[in-house]
Amino acid sequence: MLLDVSFGLYLAAFACYLFASLAYGTGLIGVRLAPGGRLVGATQWGWNAATLGVVLHGAAILSRFAGSGVWPTSNMFEFVTFMGFTIMLAFQVINRLYPVPQLGAFVAPVATILIGYAAVFPVSVKPLIPALQSQWLKLHVSMAAMGEGLFAVAFGAALMYLLRTRDEKTKRWDELAMESLFYGALALVAFTVLAFGFRETGHAWTFNIIDVLGQQNATAGTVSRQVLYHLPPILGPSGAAVGSLGRFLGIPMPLVQMPPWLNGKNLNTLLFALGGGAALYWLIRGFWTKKPLRASLSGAVRGLDAEILDEVSYRAVAIGYPIFTLGALIFAMIWAKRAWSRYWAWDPKETWAFISWCVYTIYLHTRIALGWQGRKSAWVAVIGFGVILFTLVGVNLLIVGLHSYAGGN
Repeated sequence: MLLDVSFGLYLAAFACYLFASLAYGTGLIGVRLAPGGRLVGATQWGWNAATLGVVLHGAAILSRFAGSGVWPTSNMFEFVTFMGFTIMLAFQVINRLYPVPQLGAFVAPVATILIGYAAVFPVSVKPLIPALQSQWLKLHVSMAAMGEGLFAVAFGAALMYLLRTRDEKTKRWDELAMESLFYGALALVAFTVLAFGFRETGHAWTFNIIDVLGQQNATAGTVSRQVLYHLPPILGPSGAAVGSLGRFLGIPMPLVQMPPWLNGKNLNTLLFALGGGAALYWLIRGFWTKKPLRASLSGAVRGLDAEILDEVSYRAVAIGYPIFTLGALIFAMIWAKRAWSRYWAWDPKETWAFISWCVYTIYLHTRIALGWQGRKSAWVAVIGFGVILFTLVGVNLLIVGLHSYAGGN
């Protein structure tokens, strides 16, 4: 019963965040403050929706915890939705300290997209293996997500700063990198919509492949294996004949058989993400704005104070860094020692979490010791969150490891 209530609350929170994203986006064009700093118009609706979403989301987490008896950060659905919660909670706190309501137009969509992405993964509660039944794991995952939530706010403010300070003298690589950020976000949206849609409509493709063992093996013969796709298998696994699963929309499944040294399933996932992102980008450029997205959005933030945006980004990193250090590194290593009898194993997710920490260490060092500010610091904050997202999305979908959930698409 409580688990059903929890899922309903998750959906309600997602709806609030989606509405907040739309309201903040609408208000971004003409946001203004009433006397005394009171929000008005669409931005006020965005703030109200975001606040309600945080309350409902917190209730969803607590009810899932009460219903399952397990702190809900043990699988990909739970962790990613919890990270979405920390992003919106961090936004609420930071926006109280620095009233920049336009920040919601860049932060709320990040949380909304991530929670939508979480729906791609199974939502059911399963018993934890002994290694996961640890208080240190709860601290490790929860505090890592809290730090990442603050880094997401820093990312939003840094991206706004880059758009605000953009001019005709901005370097070409800078311009292309900014446009690539928006394309990457659209690719994640496209993948989420496609993966969720195919899963909910019951589509799945299973390859039954027989591998012939070479004479170098101790036992010659054959080995059978199954490879499950939830997205149309345009790129099939090694050993799958072209068209062996029939056709989908007139296209042979698979259309191409990948060589053994390439992971056809993961490349298929990447193909749909990049292709879907390109389609969304083309639609937006064709029907909403004829200009690059960076040009359209830079006009919307032109009236903001660039120094305040730079300060917001720095403060969010400064608060999030020690929390992330404790959660993603120190508590993680303590848990790993107790669960796996080693502090570190260079698992892909461990490695990329460490890379994330290194990027934010560079951010703080260059800002405090070398005096970096402005666009240099903003780009480091953007790159840092890009690494966080790759750790969350890329490692789980494209790289197999102890922490990885690749194989669900």
